[in-house]
This record gives sequence, C-alpha cells and structure tokens, in this order.
Amino acid sequence: MQSFDFQIVLNCPLDTVFSIYVDVDRWRNRNVFGEIRWVHGTPWEEGSRLRIETLKPIRANVDQVVQHFAPKESVSYPSHVFGITCETRVIFTRVAGGQTAINVVMNLVGTPSRTLGFALAPAITKATKGFFEELRKECEAASRAAAES
Repeated sequence: MQSFDFQIVLNCPLDTVFSIYVDVDRWRNRNVFGEIRWVHGTPWEEGSRLRIETLKPIRANVDQVVQHFAPKESVSYPSHVFGITCETRVIFTRVAGGQTAINVVMNLVGTPSRTLGFALAPAITKATKGFFEELRKECEAASRAAAES
C-alpha cells in the first residue's frame, strides 16, 4: 500500500470553499476532467456513486462511492481505477482570518495493470494535488469577487 497526505490553505471562508468543492458541475471539462456525473443515489449521500472521466495522464473512468459526508467538515470515498482502490479522506477546517485548511489523506491499494507504460501512483498523486490547486484558485477568485461587490 502506498499513501500520501498534504495540506493546502486557502484564503477563502469555509462556506465558500465547501460549496465550490461539492459543485461537481463546476469541474466538468476542466483541469484533468472530462465528464463527471452521479450514476447512483442522491448526490453526496453515503452510498451515492460518482463517475469521473479523467483525460490526463490517460483517459479513464474513475468510480467513486461516498462513504462519509459531513457538510463543511469531511468527505471520504474509495475510488476505483485500473485495478487500484484509492481510499481518500478530505478534511475541511476553518482557520482564523477567513482562511480554510484542507487536509487530504489518500491510501492506494492494489496493483495496476502493467500495460499503462507509466507508474500510476505518482500520476494519481499529481492529479489530486492539481485538483486541489485548481480548487484554491477557484475559491480565492470567488472570494475576491464577493469582496469587490
């Protein structure tokens, strides 16, 4: 099993960060994503399933199952792609000064197909960090726009 964790601090209030994070329509056809859609259950309820098409580094369909959802606190879900299960927990914390900290912990379990021609775990790590960097940019832009109006 491989695992990694990281923290990102956003200059944006928790309410805004969380509302942007859970808006899956916002992420469709952006960053490394193509189509994103709920395929089972009510969005963000435990047991609901989300299918995410990734475009980079390789086109794939990632299936996620919401395992735990506490609004404005945490989300956890296993994802399945190419013979690997990614167990992910995302924790949101309000920080002083209108900032929000996001802690991401991911455990990768399984052996991917050797036909890919590249190591999948580093690609997953890079794509995950890339998503949260895009989230930071999106949230901070929304926060600036709200302050200006």
